[in-house]
Amino acid sequence: MVIYVSSGCLAFFLMLIFDLNKVKLRNRYLNFSFFLGFLILLLSSLAIVLIDSNIQNWNAWNWVTGSLALAFLILLIYGLFGAIPFKKTYIDYKRNTVVYEGMYALCRHPGVMWFFFFYLLLALTLGSNLMLMAALVWTCMNLIYVYIQDRWIFPMILENYQAYKKEVPFLIPNLASFRSCIHYYWKR
Repeated sequence: MVIYVSSGCLAFFLMLIFDLNKVKLRNRYLNFSFFLGFLILLLSSLAIVLIDSNIQNWNAWNWVTGSLALAFLILLIYGLFGAIPFKKTYIDYKRNTVVYEGMYALCRHPGVMWFFFFYLLLALTLGSNLMLMAALVWTCMNLIYVYIQDRWIFPMILENYQAYKKEVPFLIPNLASFRSCIHYYWKR
């Protein structure tokens, strides 16, 4: 069963290959490595759900944690594919500009929060120790991944990233970044 947690770790390695490809190689075939990593993570998650779920006595707690998990999954998907320009982020090789608005005003890597809370709440909903282990291991992998992005990759592929780093917190929102995020969505 640990194989599924390990295969989920492979997903982050593939996503890193995608980023490195944007910086150096620019091989159009390697450009699919992010989506391959995303697919492997999805399949690893599904396998864990199927083999290690304990939901015989579904109750109000499961509905609450399951609903919250779904909300964080929606935030994660929106953060990765809706809050930033899809084509510029995942297809083009051109140097991209930083997104200072919305979710990316909150912190530089909001997906890490959404990812962690999704998997933690999913583990609680399913009563799955294996999913809890996956949540912790994959979040650690995600933290390493975004640290590499923040330190070395994004400064090379995103214009004005150094200025963005000075203005927006790394992972944990502060009061000013929270206000900026809320203001963006409020004025829409």
